[in-house]
Amino acid sequence: MLLSVIYILFIFGQFCISEKLSHFGKTQSNDIKYCTKPIKKGAESSCFDKKLEYPISSEDCDLLEKNSLKFNTQSCPSDPSLTCLSVDHQSLIGAGTYGLVVRGRSKTVHFPLAIKFMKLPTKLGTVSFNTVGRYNRIDLQSLIENKGNEKGLREAVALRLITEYEIPSIPKYVAYIETSSYKILAMELLEDYEELSKIIDKLSSKDLIYISCQTAAIVCNLDRIGISHDDMHERNILINRKNNNKVNLIDFGGANFIEKQQKHFTSTNNFLKQPINLLGHLKRIIKEDLGDYIQSQEKKQHGYFCSMMEKIITSKNDEEKEAIPYYYRILFEKYWKFSQTNKKIFKCALTK
Repeated sequence: MLLSVIYILFIFGQFCISEKLSHFGKTQSNDIKYCTKPIKKGAESSCFDKKLEYPISSEDCDLLEKNSLKFNTQSCPSDPSLTCLSVDHQSLIGAGTYGLVVRGRSKTVHFPLAIKFMKLPTKLGTVSFNTVGRYNRIDLQSLIENKGNEKGLREAVALRLITEYEIPSIPKYVAYIETSSYKILAMELLEDYEELSKIIDKLSSKDLIYISCQTAAIVCNLDRIGISHDDMHERNILINRKNNNKVNLIDFGGANFIEKQQKHFTSTNNFLKQPINLLGHLKRIIKEDLGDYIQSQEKKQHGYFCSMMEKIITSKNDEEKEAIPYYYRILFEKYWKFSQTNKKIFKCALTK
């Protein structure tokens, strides 16, 4: 008799679990729609406190629509009467303590978008700045001094400035919006890229040298316009193995704006000291202990790296090149092949 009761309870329990899973699957897959029927402005719900539930209000939708931004939405699982950002596998890019990143699109640009939603209140770095000139370019001097009439999220301002100066290998800025619920940053979505941290052990010596060369070029291009990334590590260096190991640098939430005359410790602090794994690999590949030696010299010289790179490229005769310290010369001529475009942008060629 006891065994019969246990068996009946087991069957009933399995049935309840099956029903719950079935309902959860329907909620996740069938309620996807565009941002056309937002929740009423000011509406509140317990789903707002859920980790991956981001309600979209009428205000949010209106502002996003004015900026030609579109993305997928779904009914909030904890309250189907509300509209939330879609977090299905086709929409969700990533999530963290900062907020949520989803796929988006816009008629104003030809590339897919990554749209970052950051909940308020959130402690985020902001900067003040002025805009000047025909194209509404951000005034770099006001950023350095952190004074101006406008205020924006540090990452948004950095990406906008980099995009205006047409610095390559950084996601393009598209829009920045602040609502009563979110800070929203829309930028270029880099497809077919992988974090260096996940593939570094799969790369050959030639691949690693080329990747480090590109990374150095990006750092020095940023130096030219007075921007320091200040958070370089293997997760923020993306590699496209399908496109000849092309490198892109992401996550400018900790960016700093500096004057060239200050000789900020950009290159050594962000490249030669980090990424740690990449530098460790390079030391095994590149002979003559160049990494350690240049690091020690950089500590004394404060940001000599990029100016040496430029001298190597612009030197017109052997005498000028001979005047350049040998450790830079060996690194740049033997291992890394740099050149410059018409806009004086550094680029890296494949080494033989």
